[in-house]
Amino acid sequence: MASDSNSKNNQFRVVLPVIFTFGASLVFFQGNAHADDANVTADTAVTTTQTSDNQQSSNYQNANVALMTAQAVQTHAAEQTANTDPNKGAVDISAENAQNVANAPAVDTRPNVSTNQISNTQADPENGTASTTISGTGNINTNGLFARNVQFLESIHQGAVDGWKQFGVLPSLTGAQAIIESGWGQSALTTQGHNLFGIKGSYNGQSVTMPTYEYYGGRYVQINDAFRAYPSNYESIVDHGRFLKENSRYSNLIGQKDYQTVTHLIRQDGYATDPQYTNTLNRVIQQYNLTAWDQEAFNDNINIGHIDNISVQGDNLKVEGWHATNNYDQSMHHFIILLDGNTKQELYRQEVPGTYRQDVQNVYPNAKISGWGGFSLTVPNSANFAGKTIQVVSRYTKNTNGEPNGGDDLWFNSVNLNTNAGYLDNFNIDAATNTLNISGWHATDQSAGKDHHFIILYDATKNRELGRYEVNSAIRNDVAKVYNVYSAGKSGFNLQVNLSPALIGDNIQVISRYSNAANGEGNYVDYWFAPKTFNANQSYLDKVEISDNQVHVSGWQAADASVKEQNHFVILYDATTHQEIARKQVSNVSRPDVQRAYPNIANAGKSGLDVTFDFNRAAYAGHQLQVISRYSDANNGEGNRTDAWFAPTTVPSNNQGFLDSFVVKNGEVTVTGWQAADQSYNQKNHFVILYDATTHREIARQQVTNLDRPDVQKAYPSIYNSAKSGFKAAFKLDSSLIGHEIQVVSRYSDANNGEGNRTNFWFDAIKLQRLY
Repeated sequence: MASDSNSKNNQFRVVLPVIFTFGASLVFFQGNAHADDANVTADTAVTTTQTSDNQQSSNYQNANVALMTAQAVQTHAAEQTANTDPNKGAVDISAENAQNVANAPAVDTRPNVSTNQISNTQADPENGTASTTISGTGNINTNGLFARNVQFLESIHQGAVDGWKQFGVLPSLTGAQAIIESGWGQSALTTQGHNLFGIKGSYNGQSVTMPTYEYYGGRYVQINDAFRAYPSNYESIVDHGRFLKENSRYSNLIGQKDYQTVTHLIRQDGYATDPQYTNTLNRVIQQYNLTAWDQEAFNDNINIGHIDNISVQGDNLKVEGWHATNNYDQSMHHFIILLDGNTKQELYRQEVPGTYRQDVQNVYPNAKISGWGGFSLTVPNSANFAGKTIQVVSRYTKNTNGEPNGGDDLWFNSVNLNTNAGYLDNFNIDAATNTLNISGWHATDQSAGKDHHFIILYDATKNRELGRYEVNSAIRNDVAKVYNVYSAGKSGFNLQVNLSPALIGDNIQVISRYSNAANGEGNYVDYWFAPKTFNANQSYLDKVEISDNQVHVSGWQAADASVKEQNHFVILYDATTHQEIARKQVSNVSRPDVQRAYPNIANAGKSGLDVTFDFNRAAYAGHQLQVISRYSDANNGEGNRTDAWFAPTTVPSNNQGFLDSFVVKNGEVTVTGWQAADQSYNQKNHFVILYDATTHREIARQQVTNLDRPDVQKAYPSIYNSAKSGFKAAFKLDSSLIGHEIQVVSRYSDANNGEGNRTNFWFDAIKLQRLY
């Protein structure tokens, strides 16, 4: 591929399709086309449909298609007007529609989403053709070609001819190389940047980044690199001629008129290393008779032009361009004629004064009219043209009525005035007003003659319309600056809808519709915005206070689902045993702080919770206590529900103990002391264990009956069993234990044998000195 330094990069092997009349063949060559682009079509196919009576005109695609492009207009609040809708305020979703949606089953389908159909407001200049013919391919052979391949040839025809006139590069060579290197215009580089030849760098500051292969360290490595991005195929073709002209390596083929000589030289000069490259070029040139373009270029008769702009601007249609020809004298009149591109019916004609174009004069100094062949035409009442395919014809004639008489015609390629674009600036719940606020814009050429603007709310999950509301269009100067579309300056809309359960949980879509009928049917054009599901759920637990007999909980849960799940419950849950402890239905508390933080969640302003539960702390000592906030559509807190599970809190568990005595006498040890433990509420079996800390084994255990300890209760009044926490036990000793470290362990257990769940208190070890 070529770079700005006028050098071709390292060659690599590619496979590109060459379509012949007898079918498709694969041609192998060592070329400079983009290796992975050969058979790639455009990523997103934008389709437009004409509007007819009683027929919907919309454009759909999958929901993952972005609704914005680099040119999309963001919100400009200062340029939006207040809601001037006939309803004078928030509107409602009818109870009947809400019920119908509630009863409808969910449909497993992808919602419709419109694409931004940003019109190419510049007619493809390479499709301007001379005289009365409307074919853009000239006299070459197009038999058996697909329509898209014919269109591709039309798009490169004029550029190939101009490449000869400006740089001396043979058109048949240019055409054949364009076919091969771009895969008939279907490579990714062509579809995204009109770059037919893989020339790197930038063109007028524009580039597109694509993966490519470079030779590094003995192997090909894939990298991302910048390639020139052109406005159309025409500029790419002409730039290719400039590339060959400015690179001295190819100087021997400049001005050569024999295609077989030129195809031999370009291979010899190193453009490609494939030994079959010359044969491949010759075969393509011969198959499609591309030498007809050579003969056209050799003809000194000049008849060429370019449409710089054709677009709707406000209520006018603007047409600008130029037409240079040798078939002209000063007695002639210059007319611009507008045709319906589909029916060829004439829509408008007007004589235009010359607008001087120095750039055209510089390129075609020998034409009888070139510099003064510029034109600029403003056609009133653009509603007559909106939504149509327009073809511009430039005519020089001696007749004052614009009919042919001498001179030349130039027929330019048709342009679709069929933009359909839109953007939602706001599609959010307003907690302060308890409404769904909708604002944005929808600009489409097809809105001409459709004076009723509706905003439709649609449940894409259930495939049901929720409501439609006629709105007054709002001023959007920001949109008019970017989109040359009919009435773009009055494309805004604003709507408030009171919150309804029908809006929550499903995919909700906004459809903007222009219609010629008061009920929104008839002849209409739609724009389907991306769906949105209102199911926000935010929460925070401010406080959990656990006392001996109560739990106090405060916090908040803001959830869109609260609109239809209106019963608010707070649940205490034992995460250790996975059992619910208690639940209470609560009244929501005002939380202006939450509304400030989450203004677009339905109940944010009144999302607080503050509740106290009766609670036996000892019964859950050491357990993980979890608080759940729940909105439910059932009075008992079941049914459909939306939960917020807060992080668990450990219920405090106090465990204190003291060994009062360790007395050895007559081969026996008697121990006394106490252990006060909250866990004893559930672990009611009290054991005292004698343990050999030297050999790490249990000596004996004894289940004991707790003794009164008012002293311990006084010291630890909050521990569950402190008043009755004392113990006394006696154990026989063996002489083998003399000299060992002996420990006393007090244990509460929920098992009769002292195992199971248990809470221990290990007292300090005592060295056994004697048995008597």
